[in-house]
Amino acid sequence: MESELYEAAMKGDVPSLLELLKKDKLLLDRIMIGNHTETPLHIAAMLGHLEFVEEVLAQKPELVREQDSQSLTPLHLAAAKGYLDIVVSLLRVGPEICFVHDKYGRNPLHVAAMKGHVDVLELLVRARPVAARSVIEHGQTILHLCVKHNKLEALKLLMDILGDDQFINLREEYGNTILHLAAADRQTKTIVFLTNKGVDPNITNFRGFTAQGLLAQGQNADIAIEIMDSVPQTSGNLDPSKRKGYANNMATSFHPPEVGKDKKETKRKWQHSMHKTLMVVAILLATMAFQTSITPPGGLWQEDTGNHKAGESIMAEKHSIAYKTFITCNTISFVASLSIILVFISGLPLKRLRITTWIVMLIMWVAIISLAVTYAISILVYTPIMELMNTESIIVYAVLAVGGLMALIFLCNGVRLIVNLVRKFLKFVRRP
Repeated sequence: MESELYEAAMKGDVPSLLELLKKDKLLLDRIMIGNHTETPLHIAAMLGHLEFVEEVLAQKPELVREQDSQSLTPLHLAAAKGYLDIVVSLLRVGPEICFVHDKYGRNPLHVAAMKGHVDVLELLVRARPVAARSVIEHGQTILHLCVKHNKLEALKLLMDILGDDQFINLREEYGNTILHLAAADRQTKTIVFLTNKGVDPNITNFRGFTAQGLLAQGQNADIAIEIMDSVPQTSGNLDPSKRKGYANNMATSFHPPEVGKDKKETKRKWQHSMHKTLMVVAILLATMAFQTSITPPGGLWQEDTGNHKAGESIMAEKHSIAYKTFITCNTISFVASLSIILVFISGLPLKRLRITTWIVMLIMWVAIISLAVTYAISILVYTPIMELMNTESIIVYAVLAVGGLMALIFLCNGVRLIVNLVRKFLKFVRRP
């Protein structure tokens, strides 16, 4: 019977709905407590079946608050499709749904703004204006969404209703105002509109760019000046000398980010990426070293006989010198890997320092070399002499290739370290 109800919702078949409810008065209640990804009201609201929506609301108004697998309410779906009449019906039953967020933190007003449904958006904002000031993921406001999706008419409506200076100049998590987004996307009409509405063009984002600076990226000065010349004369730019200076500032002084900041950001990203890589490799090496320690090459004695006991290493008795070297290198690899893991999970601010990264990289070298030695010992001890002779050239070439690569990397890092130390020393000496 539930499948018939969903089929009726898809068709907007009200008589079928009423017939099903006659047969089972608790059908809609079971839908509410069932394990469905969406309700019939979601489907009808999404497909624009107004009469079906109104009938369901009359029978079970609580369904207006139900959320689907994406945390969307029927009001989200109707707003996204621009069904004004259905939005009116849903608001009449549950106006507080304007505050309900989907899994991305967006309420129905955000969805309507993104889709550019101005009539629906105006209705929702008039009903619950506070919901329009809600901030979603990445610190974006509803105004950011309008600019991001290039919905100028929706933006104009919201600026008229909510356009106080503080709200229109809010920055998202990267420090961008709505004017930054418009400039980055080359939305000329939006830039002109926002400038006239009083959005501050001198705010910098976290990379040190003003909106003017972003506009200049990839553009020539003439285009930047042309856009500013298209701004109508207002009280803020009536003075021709100010307009000329402003345009010249657009063309030549775009507040580019400081070189030092860019270098620091690049180093920070490299360091963060290196930490993640080192952590993964350390876990892998620790796992391999632990597994090798409990199941050494050659296996374990299976029973107590003579001088050995069950579970002891066969290699330890038959090749005692090689086993000591093997277990020493394996232990070094295991301890080195654990040390790296402990540094990264300690919670101490050590990993913010570049010197820590270099030390951890050095420890990783020790761990990898030690593990390579354990592999070489295993091959040499348990490979028959005839097979070793047959594959001697291959083994030699492989060892030489790996050794050469490691020597080259070590040499490059050593030279790099020496150069950095010399630079710092010279800078210290030249300091007045």
